Amino acid sequence: MVPSLFGRLLGGRGPSLLLAMGIGLTLGTLAIDRAAALPPPASTAPAEAKGPVYEHAAVRQLVAFVEAAAAEIERRGEKAFPDLRRRGGRWFQGERYVFVTDPQARLLVYPPDSGSEGASILVDQDFGGKPIGRMLVERAGEADGRGWVHYQWRRPNPHDRRPVWKSTYVVRAQLPSGASVLVGSGLYEPPMEKAFVVDEVEAAAVLLQQQGRAAFPQLRDRRGRFFYNDTYVFVDTLEGVELVNPAFAEVEGRNILQLRDAEGRPMVRDYLQLARERGSGWTRYLWPQPDHSSLPVRKHTYVRQVVLPNGEILVVGSGLYEP
Repeated sequence: MVPSLFGRLLGGRGPSLLLAMGIGLTLGTLAIDRAAALPPPASTAPAEAKGPVYEHAAVRQLVAFVEAAAAEIERRGEKAFPDLRRRGGRWFQGERYVFVTDPQARLLVYPPDSGSEGASILVDQDFGGKPIGRMLVERAGEADGRGWVHYQWRRPNPHDRRPVWKSTYVVRAQLPSGASVLVGSGLYEPPMEKAFVVDEVEAAAVLLQQQGRAAFPQLRDRRGRFFYNDTYVFVDTLEGVELVNPAFAEVEGRNILQLRDAEGRPMVRDYLQLARERGSGWTRYLWPQPDHSSLPVRKHTYVRQVVLPNGEILVVGSGLYEP
């Protein structure tokens, strides 16, 4: 059994006072990254994307790889499919390959197992129960026609059958005939990107704007898009009550406004203030990783203010842990 959040925070470290909850705990240094914080938006709606910036070369290369494959398919149509299947060619080398489906997630090109072509993956799930086929279709169906899906999968290696985290980039493309297809490729055990975190927080903000608190079950769902690897979405009131935290459910419903780090800095108060004053931005502090050891780890967290349909203002956030 995984220890409770507060038990893990207390383990082996000197306690600081959590006034609002009467519980001693220790966190680490918090610092608001003012340089990384976004300028205040015109409204609390998620800002319109201008294209993500990826910090890791492997991620940038994968995006370029998929975009190039989509361009090839748009130019040549189905005549490009044999080249996509050719092992050792440009599009299929080692663990990296391009797959193609129709808009209903029927496989048109799947180089690791061409015998499965023609089958639908719409109801397929990963090893944790994530509906990856549906998620791929949903991401490619969004306004910009592209995006990421994160899930657990096996490498195309008969000697390594363990499930690992995989991040797949998918793009909607159009054949010369006018038919639409989905083109994608993924990275096994990818580096975490701040752009991934921003993407999920912005999507959660849109969901909250549309559905209000009725969106909470989707944000809590460990089998949905908002919980993967060590990343999850949380939601707070401006008064500091944690409403959603799928990784540490014992925090939900508690006022954590006075939660302090080891140096006595109120991390929650600071990131709520950041969201109120600037609309969105990044903070840094120490926090336990879900399902890991009791020691807090440096975490970079992105927060955003969002207005619900009833006018209620909440703060939604997510973060990544330093390796």
